[in-house]
Amino acid sequence: MNNIPDEPAQLKFISPEGQKMEIPPEGALGLLALGAVGIKAWRQARKEAGEPSHWYRKSPENDDKTHEAEKND
Repeated sequence: MNNIPDEPAQLKFISPEGQKMEIPPEGALGLLALGAVGIKAWRQARKEAGEPSHWYRKSPENDDKTHEAEKND
């Protein structure tokens, strides 16, 4: 039996009054205060908005070229 869902879980934030709170793609200080859960919700909102991730890894060959260009400037 497979208990893994087909789609990732959607994070939802509900205010004490019962209203759904939208997560803005640009983020909010309150999300940071929530810690990892808030950061995950922010990343999910950015992904749904089609905004690129700030987290990426350069390939080593491109990293060397970047350093050479900086030396020549």
